[in-house]
Amino acid sequence: MRPARSSVSLLVGALAVSTLVVGGGGAAGAAPAPGPTASGVSRPGTMTEVRVGTPLSVPSVVPAEARRADRPATATFTVTYSGFTPAAKAAFQRAVNIWAGQLNSSVPVTVAASFEPLGPGVLGSAGPSSVWRDFAGAPQAGTWYVDAVANKRRGSQLDPSPDIVARFSSNFGNWHYGTGPAPAGKYDFTSVVLHELGHGVGFIGAANVSSNRGTVRLSGYPLAYSRYTETNTGTKLLGLPDSSTQLAGVLRGNNVYFDSPKVRNANGGATARLYAPSTWQPGSSYSHLDEATYRAGDVNSLMTPQIGSGETIRNPGPITKAVLLTTGW
Repeated sequence: MRPARSSVSLLVGALAVSTLVVGGGGAAGAAPAPGPTASGVSRPGTMTEVRVGTPLSVPSVVPAEARRADRPATATFTVTYSGFTPAAKAAFQRAVNIWAGQLNSSVPVTVAASFEPLGPGVLGSAGPSSVWRDFAGAPQAGTWYVDAVANKRRGSQLDPSPDIVARFSSNFGNWHYGTGPAPAGKYDFTSVVLHELGHGVGFIGAANVSSNRGTVRLSGYPLAYSRYTETNTGTKLLGLPDSSTQLAGVLRGNNVYFDSPKVRNANGGATARLYAPSTWQPGSSYSHLDEATYRAGDVNSLMTPQIGSGETIRNPGPITKAVLLTTGW
């Protein structure tokens, strides 16, 4: 089966993960998944552009996690670079190296990265090349997993295509490529790449609101992320009727959280609030941490929907790491 392509996009001032194309929806009680096969099932997604938004006015820095110099990386990222300047490549590689020290896999994570002229205001895009379910080694049946997680769990590459596809603008004039904090008016390239790779390795849920109906499934099955989303009263989003006005209301209700033992342990015993504004924002809603809760400078700010000039982030943050561990890492 042709590998699935899904994309994650970043808006500077409004980071955004694209909503994967949802198939026929499906009822909350979807039919049981077939038993695992060697390669499982894959499906296509979408690709969305990265655009410039409103910059932050106050510079902030989230420093890198303290790490022994002799501590080896626990994952290998193999990046194919195309068109990068030396400075852009070095800044991209810094983000790769951070993730290589945070994740654990015996299967290399492959990334196809290009640095090329994009449209006006477009910074780039990135995301998992494929999503897979019911493969040998899948943690849960009937659940979509991004390429890198599926490969880790199976113990080998499911598909020769890159696990993550990333494009960034070579004609954007306000990049900061340095190792130090981004100055006012400059957007930190390493922070942007770190965020985008976070979506590529699994910080992504499938949700959409259209014609006042909400869904959290792809062709009848959820991404791993959506198995842990709920309201503040503990109502699981997967327990609500799919393609319903009720689910649309929850997705736009400023009341969606990610709950798992690992997340609670990383967040002082609390669930993690997700971004769910009253107006559905394709590419931003649901697949980010809440901006108002985890503001610039907060250790958990990487995977919020906004980033601005002068904002530098070198640490995925404990909540993001816990979400990834929950969803298969």
